[in-house]
Amino acid sequence: MAILSFRRIEKKYIVTEEQKQQLIEVLKEHMELDPFCKNESTYRIQNIYYDTPTNELISLSIRKPRYKQKLRARKYLGTDFCYLEIKKKCEGVVGKRRLSLSMKELDDFVLRGIKPKRESFIDNHVIGEIEYLLSLYKVVPSTFISYERLGFFAKNDHELRVTFDNQIHTKRNNFEWDKDDYETSLLEDGKYILEIKYIQNFPLWLTRALSRLKIYPHSFSKYGTEYQNRLKGEEYETI
Repeated sequence: MAILSFRRIEKKYIVTEEQKQQLIEVLKEHMELDPFCKNESTYRIQNIYYDTPTNELISLSIRKPRYKQKLRARKYLGTDFCYLEIKKKCEGVVGKRRLSLSMKELDDFVLRGIKPKRESFIDNHVIGEIEYLLSLYKVVPSTFISYERLGFFAKNDHELRVTFDNQIHTKRNNFEWDKDDYETSLLEDGKYILEIKYIQNFPLWLTRALSRLKIYPHSFSKYGTEYQNRLKGEEYETI
């Protein structure tokens, strides 16, 4: 089971259906669909975010410190394994390390402190990072977030990625994979979270397309938005 690591910049936007469709026409000239997008369809991503019972990790995160981190498990609907990811952000640069685990390994590691056995030095290094985080915070499953994604990779630069997320559903109970009996939705119908992930700069064609379509940066954290809506002490509101 392979470990993957990322270090990149991520920019987010909120776009309408019309803006999405017009941007996709431009993307198709320079990018190709994510392999998960079978027959040009979206795919569903499910996440369990781990936090302390008093929500220490997300509470710190929404204060926008120079350095913050999150721990989550991610599963692609229809697969029989998941990724345990530790995501760090320091002054706008995102670093992510993840480890592929079986469902039993995930619960054993996060909830019972039983480390998965791996031979790779890199795997064990990341296991050590996650183990250290778990030693600092007594975490439990906090929030379940799932959504539909349409993704693109640049044809000549797979470090450039563009994704559209919608149908963002959340709940804070019944953390059962492959079920989507959600409590609420974070985004109104007809709106999408556009995310551009890159290492250096946007290509000129993408910058021009965003400008022409009047697509402007908009800070949005799925877990952060879910938590702040809860803090309001009222029913969830769409953007």
